[in-house]
Amino acid sequence: MKTFFIVASGIADIPDEKLGGKTPLMLADTPSLDALAKCGCCGSIKALSDDVALTRENAILSLLGYDTKKGMPCVEDLTEFGKSGSRSNSSVSPGYFILPKFSGHGVVISSHPSVKGIGKMALLKPVEIAGMSEGMDSILREKSFAAIMAIERYEFVFLHVECAASMARKGDLKGKIEAIEKIDRDVITPIADYVWNAKEQMNMVVVSECITSWRNHDNVRGEVPAVVYFNDDLPYDTKSFDEQSVVDGPLNTPLPGDLIKKLVTFEPCAEDES
Repeated sequence: MKTFFIVASGIADIPDEKLGGKTPLMLADTPSLDALAKCGCCGSIKALSDDVALTRENAILSLLGYDTKKGMPCVEDLTEFGKSGSRSNSSVSPGYFILPKFSGHGVVISSHPSVKGIGKMALLKPVEIAGMSEGMDSILREKSFAAIMAIERYEFVFLHVECAASMARKGDLKGKIEAIEKIDRDVITPIADYVWNAKEQMNMVVVSECITSWRNHDNVRGEVPAVVYFNDDLPYDTKSFDEQSVVDGPLNTPLPGDLIKKLVTFEPCAEDES
């Protein structure tokens, strides 16, 4: 089954008393994410174990099913690997992933070399888009179209977007809300439309790798909202996609890495070093 795996960095946050106990995700207008919640399977998941350093890279590795007990590669080595593909440092290796049996038949789309390095560790091919650079995503729609084009050829598309996290780290509440709405409009809407109208079995995952607090300007440990939509499944009818609404959803996973195990039949896979 073909899969869109979308990591929307920074969309999750902490309820704020000054915002009426709400989060930026609750305040944002997200009709497509809400529609996914109503017809998909939602839950609140733990992306990373407490004994592993909380970084974007570590959390994304965990989401993709990397065995964190094998040791975590450093950001510098992941960045270098993402830029050049060189594996001069032994810490950048396939390690152990719980990957789809179609591993090697997928792509990674991200503005960040370190995230591309993670994708390449997971045997995903990086997709380059003209004008794509680190920081605030200015070409989200181009990323979503590239993802749709990629799913025509590949089985697994890992799409990473960073704009909400960028605004949170700046302490920009308004900017974070606008970024979440932009993700909903320019990424979730076109990809969800494609999946809903697909003539073959397909699924779509949306999750954040960790909480990114706009007040603290940093990542925070905690569970994050996730939704999986199968285009041939019955709806679960969650009211909306936000931190509070998904808490009692059936997707809840007790251990990091459980989310990706639920999607399709998975098997351990390691890259041929020859």
